[in-house]
Amino acid sequence: MSTLVSNATNGQTADSVMPLRIALLALPSAQMSDEVLKHLLPDLSRSQLFDQPIVQIQVDDFEANLKATIDAISNDKVVQLTAQCCDTDAPISLLMMPALKAAQLRIHPHAQLAAMQQSALGSNAALTAALSQAKRDETDLSRNQDHHNLDSRQQFAVVYQLIVAMASRTWQRELVNGETPLTSKQAKSHYWYTEHHQARVAAISFTDDASSQAVSYVLSQGSGVLAAKSLLHAQQLQFVVQADDVSNLTAALGQLEQALIDEPLALLELMRDNLAEAAQSTSQYRAVLQATGVDALKTEITALIQALPKVITADMHAAPYRTPAGSYFASTPLGSDKQQALAFVYPGVGTVYADMFSELHGYFPELFARLEREGNLKAMLQADAIYDLDPKTAANMALGDLAIAGVGSSYMLTQLLTQAFKIKPNFALGYSMGEASMWASLGVWQNPHALIAKTQTDPLFTSAISGDLTAVRAAWQLQNSDEAIDWNSFVVRCDKAAISALLPQYPRAYLAIVQGDTCVIAGCQTQCKALLSELGKRGIAANRVTAMHTTPALNEHSNVIDFYNQPLCDDVPNDIGFISAASLLSGQDKAVNQQQSLNSQIIAESIADTFCHPLDFTALIHSAQRQGAKLFVEIGADRQNCTLIDKIVKQDGGDASACCTVPMNAKGGTDTTHLLKALGQLISHQVPMSWQPLLDGLDREIALLKNQQQLADIAVANGITLPKGEVSCR
Repeated sequence: MSTLVSNATNGQTADSVMPLRIALLALPSAQMSDEVLKHLLPDLSRSQLFDQPIVQIQVDDFEANLKATIDAISNDKVVQLTAQCCDTDAPISLLMMPALKAAQLRIHPHAQLAAMQQSALGSNAALTAALSQAKRDETDLSRNQDHHNLDSRQQFAVVYQLIVAMASRTWQRELVNGETPLTSKQAKSHYWYTEHHQARVAAISFTDDASSQAVSYVLSQGSGVLAAKSLLHAQQLQFVVQADDVSNLTAALGQLEQALIDEPLALLELMRDNLAEAAQSTSQYRAVLQATGVDALKTEITALIQALPKVITADMHAAPYRTPAGSYFASTPLGSDKQQALAFVYPGVGTVYADMFSELHGYFPELFARLEREGNLKAMLQADAIYDLDPKTAANMALGDLAIAGVGSSYMLTQLLTQAFKIKPNFALGYSMGEASMWASLGVWQNPHALIAKTQTDPLFTSAISGDLTAVRAAWQLQNSDEAIDWNSFVVRCDKAAISALLPQYPRAYLAIVQGDTCVIAGCQTQCKALLSELGKRGIAANRVTAMHTTPALNEHSNVIDFYNQPLCDDVPNDIGFISAASLLSGQDKAVNQQQSLNSQIIAESIADTFCHPLDFTALIHSAQRQGAKLFVEIGADRQNCTLIDKIVKQDGGDASACCTVPMNAKGGTDTTHLLKALGQLISHQVPMSWQPLLDGLDREIALLKNQQQLADIAVANGITLPKGEVSCR
């Protein structure tokens, strides 16, 4: 490893200057207990690196400090750089060591320093020299920061934050897009997406304008990621109270209220112990309480106690109890092993929205790392469009791109539930193209990522049932290719029979979808509007061009089969009942894999039948219910399917406790709020699951808080006044 640092006058560096290979770890605290290391940096804890001497450097001249650090590391030393954070005065710290030593100790660094170069000709010359040393091209950079006239502490803080961003895979947005500031509803950050198999490489330059002296650094991502954020903490509480009858449940609620204490560490330990005990419970009832603080939680407890007599009724037909804060209680649990009634529902095209899932990577970093290794995560979620600074971009995506992002979001949420929380459905079904999401997400197709590029280029999506609508032109026998097709679809609150009766008068209008108390008609916009007028109804225009579920789509039936004929995994999960709308065409009330053994052709034909025929979502839900599905969890962006199922159940006028919907996501609010609400419902419905992500997160919160309190106690004992914010630094 070279220790040369060029003092270039012409922006050039000698060919002999080799890249630096220095492993970097952003430490959560300047001093860390064994417990903090174990929970936040387990590989560092196992390495016992802190048992050996470490060179400690307090930052006072960052550039000089870093040169000294590089020299020490060249001699196989480990160095810890520490400074006070400019914003909070809390200490921030970097651990630096030879990359080879990190590899030998099996420590996964957060980033690697590849180059450090100076120039008297400004930042451009310094950056050119640094890129040359790092053996990188400017096109390799996914981030390039240029700062002017910062003092040493500010420089260290900026470098530290860049390392944290790389380790957390977080892209911080500029608060102003051109001259337009981001709105309060737009995400201020999201996952740091890269092209497939391309590492994150960043450069950072500091310039003294008075002297034109500049220094540039090149960093690349390491193999380590920051420890996951905890879904639960002192400002986001979740407690579970269980009992076998209403009197004991009421008593347990009262006991919890008495046990609550508004002291962060004691509160976190109480919550962890509560969840650990509840995870082992086999009681008949589980009530989940959620709130943002102790006082709010006491209010939730009081409200539930008052509501219990109405919720636990003699005939047990009451609807579940829920509050806006996320508290939930189901007097008739629907998700237990005994019920075998859990169904994953996959939404169709058009539910994705701008900035969706912008927070989840911080809470499930290992999941995102795995998804990134397995395929092109950026393409899978159509990140360029979803996270474009103009929120209208996502809404105006082409049909194929919407389809990719829809399947991608469903795939990601499926992995989150099945891998992180070990939840396995008894049934799966999809709304329209949600059937493709179902097969892609639940371990049936060998390589679902192969469909991404295919969807963007295949005529099926680019021109046949969207775009130029060649399938419609063929069905309508339009000879002149210049003759425009004014296509649209409309959601209308109307009975399907009334629409069907008028369709013969409008041969270019079609009843595409039946969904509860509404229907979707599609086709020639003029004829659709005329049909609506004759019905005396107002329709809500979708303003999206797709001929799925209409008669012209039948011309593409064989092409749809070819498109979705994908190799299957060796071990297909046959214990899940895969329910298809296609089965209803032949009057079957059975899952596809209960009618016959699955193979690529059968699945492709099932998707094609659903794709090319009108969709009766109401009938699909009724079929799923007859097969045993009762608890419907929507696996995808937003909650459109849950809304439709709720309407279908209400329209049926049946038992309010016999069917329940659980949305994993919804527009508005935060990703974690919706996820915790969904988990709360699943817990109350006694769905078998792993509680480990919740417990591990609380263990990390507790360890960090204990460490901060220990540092505070040491400081007080030594007569040191801690800067404001040091103990609360997270």
